[in-house]
Amino acid sequence: MTEQTKQTKQTKQTKQVSNEALATQLLAVHESRNPIDFISQRYELTAKQAYEVQEVYADARAKQTGKEKKGHKISMTSPATQALFGAKEPAYGTLFEDTIHTGDTELELASMMSPLLEPEIVFVLKEDLSVGAEEGEILEKSVLSAGIEVPDSRFADWFPKFQLMDLICDNGVTGKVVVSDKGRDDLTLAEVEQIKLTLVHDGKEVGTGFATEVMGNPVTSVAWLTRKLADENKYLKKGMIISSGTFLSPIPLGKGIFEADFSQLGKVKLQVF
Repeated sequence: MTEQTKQTKQTKQTKQVSNEALATQLLAVHESRNPIDFISQRYELTAKQAYEVQEVYADARAKQTGKEKKGHKISMTSPATQALFGAKEPAYGTLFEDTIHTGDTELELASMMSPLLEPEIVFVLKEDLSVGAEEGEILEKSVLSAGIEVPDSRFADWFPKFQLMDLICDNGVTGKVVVSDKGRDDLTLAEVEQIKLTLVHDGKEVGTGFATEVMGNPVTSVAWLTRKLADENKYLKKGMIISSGTFLSPIPLGKGIFEADFSQLGKVKLQVF
Protein backbone atom coordinates (compact mmCIF):
# COMPACT_ATOMS: atom_id res chain seq x y z
CA MET A 1 0.00 0.00 0.00
CA THR A 2 1.45 3.36 -1.03
CA GLU A 3 1.68 6.31 1.35
CA GLN A 4 -0.93 8.16 -0.73
CA THR A 5 -3.32 5.20 -0.50
CA LYS A 6 -2.82 5.08 3.27
CA GLN A 7 -3.59 8.78 3.55
CA THR A 8 -6.70 8.47 1.37
CA LYS A 9 -7.96 5.53 3.43
CA GLN A 10 -7.30 7.40 6.67
CA THR A 11 -9.12 10.49 5.37
CA LYS A 12 -12.15 8.43 4.36
CA GLN A 13 -12.28 6.71 7.74
CA THR A 14 -12.13 9.94 9.72
CA LYS A 15 -14.90 11.70 7.82
CA GLN A 16 -18.26 11.66 9.56
CA VAL A 17 -21.59 11.79 7.75
CA SER A 18 -25.17 11.00 8.71
CA ASN A 19 -27.37 8.41 7.05
CA GLU A 20 -29.83 11.19 6.27
CA ALA A 21 -27.17 13.24 4.46
CA LEU A 22 -26.15 10.34 2.22
CA ALA A 23 -29.77 9.37 1.53
CA THR A 24 -30.56 12.99 0.63
CA GLN A 25 -27.71 13.03 -1.89
CA LEU A 26 -29.05 9.90 -3.56
CA LEU A 27 -32.64 11.13 -3.50
CA ALA A 28 -31.66 14.43 -5.11
CA VAL A 29 -30.53 12.59 -8.24
CA HIS A 30 -34.16 11.70 -8.99
CA GLU A 31 -34.88 15.40 -9.41
CA SER A 32 -31.61 16.71 -10.85
CA ARG A 33 -30.78 13.69 -13.03
CA ASN A 34 -27.15 14.48 -12.31
CA PRO A 35 -25.39 11.35 -11.02
CA ILE A 36 -23.05 11.67 -8.06
CA ASP A 37 -19.64 10.18 -7.27
CA PHE A 38 -19.38 6.89 -5.42
CA ILE A 39 -19.91 7.11 -1.68
CA SER A 40 -16.98 4.71 -1.31
CA GLN A 41 -14.66 7.42 -2.69
CA ARG A 42 -15.47 9.58 0.31
CA TYR A 43 -16.44 7.34 3.20
CA GLU A 44 -15.84 3.91 4.70
CA LEU A 45 -19.08 2.13 5.63
CA THR A 46 -19.77 -1.41 6.76
CA ALA A 47 -22.52 -3.37 5.05
CA LYS A 48 -24.72 -2.82 8.11
CA GLN A 49 -24.17 0.94 7.94
CA ALA A 50 -24.89 0.90 4.19
CA TYR A 51 -28.21 -0.87 4.78
CA GLU A 52 -29.08 1.81 7.34
CA VAL A 53 -28.51 4.43 4.63
CA GLN A 54 -30.64 2.39 2.24
CA GLU A 55 -33.51 2.22 4.70
CA VAL A 56 -33.46 6.00 5.22
CA TYR A 57 -33.34 6.49 1.45
CA ALA A 58 -36.23 4.07 0.81
CA ASP A 59 -38.40 5.67 3.49
CA ALA A 60 -37.66 9.15 2.12
CA ARG A 61 -38.33 8.10 -1.47
CA ALA A 62 -41.69 6.56 -0.54
CA LYS A 63 -42.66 9.73 1.34
CA GLN A 64 -41.48 12.09 -1.40
CA THR A 65 -43.13 10.24 -4.30
CA GLY A 66 -46.18 8.81 -2.54
CA LYS A 67 -45.27 5.42 -4.04
CA GLU A 68 -45.47 2.56 -1.55
CA LYS A 69 -42.83 -0.08 -1.01
CA LYS A 70 -43.93 -3.18 -2.90
CA GLY A 71 -41.15 -5.74 -2.53
CA HIS A 72 -37.46 -6.38 -2.96
CA LYS A 73 -34.79 -7.20 -5.53
CA ILE A 74 -31.83 -9.47 -4.84
CA SER A 75 -28.40 -8.84 -6.34
CA MET A 76 -25.08 -10.72 -6.49
CA THR A 77 -26.61 -14.19 -6.40
CA SER A 78 -23.69 -15.94 -8.10
CA PRO A 79 -20.25 -16.68 -6.62
CA ALA A 80 -18.64 -14.84 -9.56
CA THR A 81 -20.44 -11.55 -8.88
CA GLN A 82 -19.85 -11.83 -5.13
CA ALA A 83 -16.15 -12.35 -5.75
CA LEU A 84 -16.06 -9.34 -8.07
CA PHE A 85 -17.16 -7.05 -5.24
CA GLY A 86 -15.57 -8.82 -2.30
CA ALA A 87 -18.92 -9.97 -0.92
CA LYS A 88 -19.72 -13.14 1.01
CA GLU A 89 -23.44 -13.07 0.33
CA PRO A 90 -26.01 -11.39 -1.95
CA ALA A 91 -27.43 -7.92 -1.35
CA TYR A 92 -30.95 -6.55 -1.61
CA GLY A 93 -32.88 -3.38 -2.36
CA THR A 94 -36.48 -2.17 -2.14
CA LEU A 95 -38.99 -2.07 -4.99
CA PHE A 96 -41.73 0.58 -5.18
CA GLU A 97 -45.05 0.91 -6.98
CA ASP A 98 -43.45 2.95 -9.75
CA THR A 99 -40.54 0.56 -10.28
CA ILE A 100 -42.78 -2.44 -11.07
CA HIS A 101 -44.40 -2.96 -14.49
CA THR A 102 -46.79 -5.85 -15.11
CA GLY A 103 -47.11 -7.54 -18.51
CA ASP A 104 -45.34 -6.62 -21.74
CA THR A 105 -43.93 -3.14 -21.17
CA GLU A 106 -42.57 -0.12 -23.04
CA LEU A 107 -39.88 2.07 -21.47
CA GLU A 108 -38.13 5.19 -22.72
CA LEU A 109 -34.35 4.85 -22.58
CA ALA A 110 -33.96 8.58 -21.93
CA SER A 111 -36.06 8.27 -18.77
CA MET A 112 -33.30 6.22 -17.12
CA MET A 113 -29.69 6.95 -16.16
CA SER A 114 -27.30 4.12 -17.16
CA PRO A 115 -29.54 1.03 -17.18
CA LEU A 116 -28.62 -2.63 -17.53
CA LEU A 117 -30.80 -5.65 -18.27
CA GLU A 118 -31.07 -8.86 -16.23
CA PRO A 119 -33.57 -11.70 -16.87
CA GLU A 120 -34.91 -12.98 -13.54
CA ILE A 121 -37.68 -15.10 -12.06
CA VAL A 122 -40.06 -12.90 -10.10
CA PHE A 123 -41.92 -14.23 -7.06
CA VAL A 124 -45.37 -12.76 -6.35
CA LEU A 125 -46.47 -13.60 -2.82
CA LYS A 126 -49.98 -15.02 -2.38
CA GLU A 127 -49.70 -14.93 1.42
CA ASP A 128 -47.46 -13.50 4.13
CA LEU A 129 -44.30 -15.51 4.70
CA SER A 130 -43.21 -16.37 8.20
CA VAL A 131 -40.08 -14.70 9.56
CA GLY A 132 -37.11 -16.56 8.05
CA ALA A 133 -39.32 -18.72 5.80
CA GLU A 134 -37.62 -21.63 4.04
CA GLU A 135 -37.91 -22.97 0.49
CA GLY A 136 -40.99 -25.16 0.97
CA GLU A 137 -43.08 -22.37 2.42
CA ILE A 138 -41.86 -19.91 -0.20
CA LEU A 139 -42.93 -22.18 -3.07
CA GLU A 140 -46.29 -22.90 -1.45
CA LYS A 141 -47.10 -19.20 -1.05
CA SER A 142 -45.70 -17.77 -4.31
CA VAL A 143 -46.54 -17.40 -7.98
CA LEU A 144 -43.39 -17.61 -10.12
CA SER A 145 -43.34 -15.43 -13.24
CA ALA A 146 -41.00 -14.51 -16.08
CA GLY A 147 -39.27 -11.22 -15.37
CA ILE A 148 -36.77 -8.66 -16.61
CA GLU A 149 -34.99 -6.42 -14.15
CA VAL A 150 -33.50 -3.12 -15.30
CA PRO A 151 -30.88 -2.12 -12.71
CA ASP A 152 -29.98 1.57 -12.69
CA SER A 153 -27.89 3.75 -10.40
CA ARG A 154 -27.64 7.21 -8.96
CA PHE A 155 -23.85 7.03 -9.43
CA ALA A 156 -21.88 8.18 -12.47
CA ASP A 157 -20.17 5.53 -14.64
CA TRP A 158 -21.21 2.91 -12.13
CA PHE A 159 -20.92 -0.57 -13.63
CA PRO A 160 -18.80 -2.50 -12.79
CA LYS A 161 -16.76 0.08 -10.87
CA PHE A 162 -18.85 0.42 -7.72
CA GLN A 163 -18.04 -1.10 -4.34
CA LEU A 164 -20.39 -3.21 -2.23
CA MET A 165 -21.26 -0.29 0.05
CA ASP A 166 -22.21 1.81 -2.99
CA LEU A 167 -24.61 -0.84 -4.27
CA ILE A 168 -26.28 -1.27 -0.88
CA CYS A 169 -26.59 2.47 -0.18
CA ASP A 170 -28.03 2.99 -3.67
CA ASN A 171 -30.93 0.66 -2.87
CA GLY A 172 -29.30 -2.28 -4.63
CA VAL A 173 -29.20 -0.13 -7.83
CA THR A 174 -32.94 -0.59 -8.23
CA GLY A 175 -34.33 0.69 -11.52
CA LYS A 176 -37.32 -1.13 -13.00
CA VAL A 177 -38.74 -4.64 -12.85
CA VAL A 178 -40.98 -6.03 -15.59
CA VAL A 179 -43.01 -9.06 -14.54
CA SER A 180 -45.28 -11.23 -16.67
CA ASP A 181 -48.98 -11.11 -15.86
CA LYS A 182 -48.97 -14.91 -15.94
CA GLY A 183 -47.18 -17.34 -13.67
CA ARG A 184 -47.17 -20.71 -11.98
CA ASP A 185 -47.62 -21.81 -8.39
CA ASP A 186 -47.36 -25.55 -8.91
CA LEU A 187 -43.64 -26.10 -9.54
CA THR A 188 -41.44 -28.23 -7.29
CA LEU A 189 -38.02 -27.13 -6.08
CA ALA A 190 -36.40 -29.54 -8.54
CA GLU A 191 -38.48 -28.18 -11.44
CA VAL A 192 -37.51 -24.59 -10.65
CA GLU A 193 -33.85 -25.61 -10.64
CA GLN A 194 -34.21 -26.92 -14.21
CA ILE A 195 -35.64 -23.73 -15.72
CA LYS A 196 -33.74 -22.41 -18.74
CA LEU A 197 -33.75 -18.80 -19.92
CA THR A 198 -33.40 -17.62 -23.50
CA LEU A 199 -32.97 -13.89 -24.09
CA VAL A 200 -33.77 -12.43 -27.50
CA HIS A 201 -33.10 -8.87 -28.72
CA ASP A 202 -34.86 -7.76 -31.92
CA GLY A 203 -35.40 -11.37 -32.91
CA LYS A 204 -31.79 -12.45 -32.34
CA GLU A 205 -30.78 -14.71 -29.47
CA VAL A 206 -28.26 -12.91 -27.26
CA GLY A 207 -27.90 -15.32 -24.35
CA THR A 208 -29.07 -18.35 -22.44
CA GLY A 209 -28.89 -19.09 -18.74
CA PHE A 210 -30.10 -21.50 -16.11
CA ALA A 211 -31.77 -21.24 -12.71
CA THR A 212 -28.76 -22.88 -11.09
CA GLU A 213 -26.85 -19.61 -11.66
CA VAL A 214 -29.01 -18.04 -8.93
CA MET A 215 -27.61 -19.52 -5.69
CA GLY A 216 -28.25 -22.97 -7.11
CA ASN A 217 -31.98 -22.25 -7.17
CA PRO A 218 -33.92 -18.94 -7.22
CA VAL A 219 -36.09 -20.21 -4.35
CA THR A 220 -32.93 -20.43 -2.26
CA SER A 221 -32.24 -16.81 -3.15
CA VAL A 222 -35.60 -15.76 -1.72
CA ALA A 223 -34.95 -17.92 1.35
CA TRP A 224 -31.70 -16.00 1.87
CA LEU A 225 -33.68 -12.76 1.77
CA THR A 226 -36.16 -13.99 4.38
CA ARG A 227 -33.28 -14.84 6.72
CA LYS A 228 -31.58 -11.51 6.08
CA LEU A 229 -34.79 -9.61 6.85
CA ALA A 230 -35.37 -11.80 9.92
CA ASP A 231 -32.23 -10.26 11.44
CA GLU A 232 -34.27 -7.03 11.58
CA ASN A 233 -37.45 -8.87 12.63
CA LYS A 234 -38.98 -8.19 9.20
CA TYR A 235 -40.84 -10.53 6.89
CA LEU A 236 -42.22 -10.65 3.35
CA LYS A 237 -45.90 -9.84 2.98
CA LYS A 238 -48.77 -10.85 0.72
CA GLY A 239 -48.69 -9.03 -2.61
CA MET A 240 -44.97 -8.29 -2.49
CA ILE A 241 -42.84 -8.74 -5.60
CA ILE A 242 -39.40 -10.36 -5.23
CA SER A 243 -36.95 -10.24 -8.13
CA SER A 244 -34.71 -13.17 -7.28
CA GLY A 245 -31.45 -12.77 -9.24
CA THR A 246 -30.21 -12.78 -12.81
CA PHE A 247 -29.71 -15.82 -15.01
CA LEU A 248 -27.10 -13.93 -17.08
CA SER A 249 -24.33 -11.42 -16.58
CA PRO A 250 -25.85 -7.92 -16.87
CA ILE A 251 -25.91 -6.38 -20.33
CA PRO A 252 -26.25 -2.66 -21.18
CA LEU A 253 -29.83 -1.74 -22.00
CA GLY A 254 -30.30 -0.35 -25.50
CA LYS A 255 -33.24 0.36 -27.76
CA GLY A 256 -35.25 -2.45 -29.31
CA ILE A 257 -37.43 -5.34 -28.22
CA PHE A 258 -36.14 -7.71 -25.55
CA GLU A 259 -37.93 -10.97 -24.87
CA ALA A 260 -37.07 -13.24 -21.94
CA ASP A 261 -38.38 -16.77 -22.37
CA PHE A 262 -38.24 -19.01 -19.29
CA SER A 263 -38.99 -22.70 -19.82
CA GLN A 264 -42.03 -23.78 -17.74
CA LEU A 265 -42.90 -20.13 -16.98
CA GLY A 266 -43.38 -18.43 -20.36
CA LYS A 267 -42.23 -15.09 -21.75
CA VAL A 268 -42.16 -11.43 -20.92
CA LYS A 269 -41.37 -8.62 -23.36
CA LEU A 270 -39.75 -5.22 -22.91
CA GLN A 271 -39.70 -2.66 -25.69
CA VAL A 272 -37.18 0.17 -25.24
CA PHE A 273 -37.52 3.27 -27.39
